[in-house]
Amino acid sequence: MKVSLGSVLLGALLASTPAEVVAHPGHPSTCVVTTKRKEFRTLSNVQKLNFLASVKCLMNRPPALSATYPASTSRWTDFLLVHQANTPFVHWVGQFLPWHRAFLQDFEDALRNECGLIGGIPYWNPALDFANLTASPVLSGPLSFGGNGVGPVVVPPGGQSSDGNCVIDGFFGNVSVRVAQGPPPGQVADRCLLRYIRQDFASYWMNPSHVATVLAQPDYATFAPLIEGDMIPPDVFPTMGIHTGGHATMGGDMSDMFTSNSDPIFYPFHANIDRLWAKWQAVNPTARQYDISNPIAPRGVIQMWPNPPAGNVTLDYQLSPLKVGGSSTVTTVGQIMNTKGKGVPSAPGKPNGVLCYEYVE
Repeated sequence: MKVSLGSVLLGALLASTPAEVVAHPGHPSTCVVTTKRKEFRTLSNVQKLNFLASVKCLMNRPPALSATYPASTSRWTDFLLVHQANTPFVHWVGQFLPWHRAFLQDFEDALRNECGLIGGIPYWNPALDFANLTASPVLSGPLSFGGNGVGPVVVPPGGQSSDGNCVIDGFFGNVSVRVAQGPPPGQVADRCLLRYIRQDFASYWMNPSHVATVLAQPDYATFAPLIEGDMIPPDVFPTMGIHTGGHATMGGDMSDMFTSNSDPIFYPFHANIDRLWAKWQAVNPTARQYDISNPIAPRGVIQMWPNPPAGNVTLDYQLSPLKVGGSSTVTTVGQIMNTKGKGVPSAPGKPNGVLCYEYVE
């Protein structure tokens, strides 16, 4: 008997969006079998649908953090508002990469434990698409994140900095975003998902040559600022880096730094940034696995953090308010430096690691 692709996908969709999902059984104290994070285009159609449906499931689940974030209307907006509230403290700083690594793990845990995700967050490697971004299979077709926005450029309710067009295709076409753009506190809105893709930015910042330059850096002190990028006036473009340049390339919601994770592509995009960090670490794990530095206070001229603390980020630095599964308190930098370090301390007397995943190249 032949089984149609449509019936398989429908079955996967139903399996991915249960009313209640029991957490995955068995949590060994050390990293025995890693969760695999794969490039999105390499997933089967069923795997793509499982991930996309688990994201949409979060959009439809009630919030868990509304006491802290009154504007939250769903589990999805819980994460949006956590990022919005912490943006001033986790960008252009030494803790940028560790904080976002822990944030991705919290998001993946929610997808797996609450919405039936099988496997890990897929990553999107835009260097594979830099020559013609809108033709990317990650951004085109029904099992994709959708393409460029369509229609007149609109300013969303409460919009601060990121004009764009409404996304109407792909798995998230015509979804409603329930949080206004801009800085905290979050404001409830009812608007479309916005994109305004810049191919000229993609041709430059998503070019593999920039990835090669980043991976060639000798230590965290030079690697981290180069991969994140800066915004140094009067001409900010040359200093954007592959992270900030990538956000600007996608435009719309992705170019509003506070609420950039309104766009679901944020998570595969940031998984790729994390993949590059893990790849850089793996070149020389003895020297790089626990190499951390750079100031806690934001560098550059854009200062959104009043009276930031002095000093550099260390393995003991707390990634507030994140509490990755396995952490008894707020997760520290040392606990997430090794993606396969669950149960392994970063140094004698330090708390054990909490992560157990790897990227499949």
